[in-house]
Amino acid sequence: MNYTFQVAYLNTIRQKKVIPKNVIQEIENNKSFTYLISVLKEYKYSKIFSFTPPEISIFESTNFEDVLQTELKETIELISSLLLEKHIWLTNWLRFFINSTEIYSTNFISFFAQYNKLFDKLGSYLCKKLFNLVVDFENIKLFLSYVVLQKPLQELIFIPFGNIDEKKFKQLYPSIENLNKHLYYSFYPKTKVSVQLQDENFNFYFNYYLEELIWESKFFYFTIEPIVFYFFEKFVETQKLKRIYYTIKK
Repeated sequence: MNYTFQVAYLNTIRQKKVIPKNVIQEIENNKSFTYLISVLKEYKYSKIFSFTPPEISIFESTNFEDVLQTELKETIELISSLLLEKHIWLTNWLRFFINSTEIYSTNFISFFAQYNKLFDKLGSYLCKKLFNLVVDFENIKLFLSYVVLQKPLQELIFIPFGNIDEKKFKQLYPSIENLNKHLYYSFYPKTKVSVQLQDENFNFYFNYYLEELIWESKFFYFTIEPIVFYFFEKFVETQKLKRIYYTIKK
């Protein structure tokens, strides 16, 4: 699983495509669509160039979200071009983060079961840690939705491949207070959830742990980890831009 050349190439791309944290902060401080657009152009968000003039078009939220979606899709295309044939399945898994509703309209347990086996076979501790993180936070979302819907215990379905056992989720149900205590004393001490939790706040908790893994992936120079986590670096970036966009628009 030697990816030395691909990782080196990706590192050159990263300098031109990943917006530095200090620039993200400047966008937030400026609260200006004009400055936001200039940054998107500088870091080659291709869809922004299709709007004329972008300052007016971007005010339509669907246009802005299309800019972000296009960036993530193009990121997956780049990753696909770098992966060995036996690892192309990863691109299908990454698409889950662009449109997760499609998965939940089918048998989502079999979806995660399939990728659990593939991640085991991949043989990357860090990538499997990522998969477990995703499963845990999907289960937390399911837990909260079941509380809102007041689902009976016997109808609860959780994904059985995370760090937190599905039986534990059922034991904790329907107490959000007990869930938070378990998160604090187990894998996710920084996470505190509620039924009123907005998407952007939930994403903040998920991204906190995700960014730890992204940082760790940068110390791999010869294997697949930097290529997989490059998508999540861009994923977190687009979520931050989305949050800033709607703050400016208020």
